[in-house]
Amino acid sequence: MYFDINKPEISKIKRGDILNKVVEIFKRNIKLIIAFIIIIFLFNYRLPYNVMMPGGLIDISNRVVVDGGNTINGSMNLLYVTETKANIPTLLLSYILDSWDLESVEEEKISDESDAEIIKRNKAMLDNSIQNAIFVAYGAAGRDITITGKKNIVIGLFDANDSNLQVGDEILKANGVEIDNVDKLRAIINESNVEDIIELDVIRDEKEIKVSTKVFENDGIKQVGMLVITNYQYELDPAISLKFRSSESGASGGLMLALSIYDIIGDEDIVKGRKIAGTGAITMSGAVEEIGGVKYKLMGAVRNNVDVVLVPESNYEECIRLKEKYKYDIEIVSVATFDDALNYLQK
Repeated sequence: MYFDINKPEISKIKRGDILNKVVEIFKRNIKLIIAFIIIIFLFNYRLPYNVMMPGGLIDISNRVVVDGGNTINGSMNLLYVTETKANIPTLLLSYILDSWDLESVEEEKISDESDAEIIKRNKAMLDNSIQNAIFVAYGAAGRDITITGKKNIVIGLFDANDSNLQVGDEILKANGVEIDNVDKLRAIINESNVEDIIELDVIRDEKEIKVSTKVFENDGIKQVGMLVITNYQYELDPAISLKFRSSESGASGGLMLALSIYDIIGDEDIVKGRKIAGTGAITMSGAVEEIGGVKYKLMGAVRNNVDVVLVPESNYEECIRLKEKYKYDIEIVSVATFDDALNYLQK
């Protein structure tokens, strides 16, 4: 006697047996399966917050490449903040760990921005920081630098802005007048009346288009509800190339980048074998500006056994309070300008 397993009735029996076994396994492991689903949900459900936590160092000694340049004797480091999108477990941990804090996603936005617009702004600010650092370092080192081009980039829009501008737009003209810098745009706005329409020529996605924006008044000041920065292109001697990752952005590395470039193209060793770290945005005039997240940056410096931390003058008191609170054994130096930092390192 034999059975033909290809017969329909046999196939149905076998399929039924398999289904029964699956159901049986499911029933036996129902608690484990539910627990697994809950864990997946807890770690993947995103909340409208970011978790800020201690960061670390980025050694930029090998990020600056100059033909015939010096080798940094020691290390020059950028400080960064570790930031991650909040889920339920990290939210709960932020209430337990003193070094973790919550920050609303909305606080990072200017008006009703998208994540893509925030990324564009931060990339433009990184470019601006790099160009300012180059200008300051070459000037301080007495090296040749010539401005060959300028770009006026929109980095933020306010709710009151009545236009179809976008973050990342490059402004070419306002009312037919070429815009060489932000000051010229400001002059055109000041000469206009409230409710006047200013016609703008901009480059967006590599195409030149026309948009318009309306002048309004805020606290007695005429505005068009946008933030604009001027980014520059240079001709340099010696030539320089900088290596930054696509994930890196923001302006807070300007001071340390300027010091690194100066050390490499200059005639003196300012690092002197030390492990130096710092933070602070820098302007073309060499002013060092306040930055956010200094708490987490200082913690990162301490954990990485840095010798000296350079911080903007406006962030200094907060750093000293943290040093005293946590008994940090680290030297913190307040700098208001590039020259302040340079003078300290030259000692």
